[in-house]
Amino acid sequence: MDDPRNNHIIAALPQKEYQRFRDCLEPVQLSLNEILIAANQKSEYLYFPTEGVVSLMSVMGDGSTTEIGLIGKEGMVGMLPFLGKGVSNSQSIVQGKGTAMRIELQALQAEWDRGQMLQKLLLRYTLKLFNQVSQCAACNNHHTVRQRTARWLLMLDDRSDDSTLLMTQQLLARMLGVRRTGVTEVAKEIQRQGIIDYHRGKIEILDRDALETVACECYQVLKDWSFV
Repeated sequence: MDDPRNNHIIAALPQKEYQRFRDCLEPVQLSLNEILIAANQKSEYLYFPTEGVVSLMSVMGDGSTTEIGLIGKEGMVGMLPFLGKGVSNSQSIVQGKGTAMRIELQALQAEWDRGQMLQKLLLRYTLKLFNQVSQCAACNNHHTVRQRTARWLLMLDDRSDDSTLLMTQQLLARMLGVRRTGVTEVAKEIQRQGIIDYHRGKIEILDRDALETVACECYQVLKDWSFV
């Protein structure tokens, strides 16, 4: 199982604080499409990814979805439920399988209440996550499916340890909140340009510079996701 310090927040803790905090952590596997935190339901656990990627999904009453954020080993899954006393209107679902350190909400609250470095790091991360969610919301409203697809692939690649991204067109459509046919045409067009290779649910970025050119301005805003 991965070292807890593969997570950027945990890695930034002073040694004494880390020694105490790691006793609260439980290593877990993250399975593709696993729902870690359901929308509008109280969550008892929060997660610090050490490998893999988790999507924050906005879920409508009719079941339609749109991704509003991505979380990898730079952050924590459950920051919004933590601030909301265990409840969030977004769903956290595993987008790229991997590993994480799980912690009980009450245990994290106890560490937060100490007011030491962990609290400062989580506050910084909260601002970064809020900025990401805000930018993604604007992007979903103003930019084309082609631009958003490129932006999303780049963000996923930034947080993935694998050069090949597991992605079906159905899942990509669900992330972007559009019809599958629209995503299919966009993926084929980008592939014809030699920018990506898409085959049997796997996407490999062949020309990252070209993909950044396709992406909207939002990727440049979100490109620097470091905060520690």
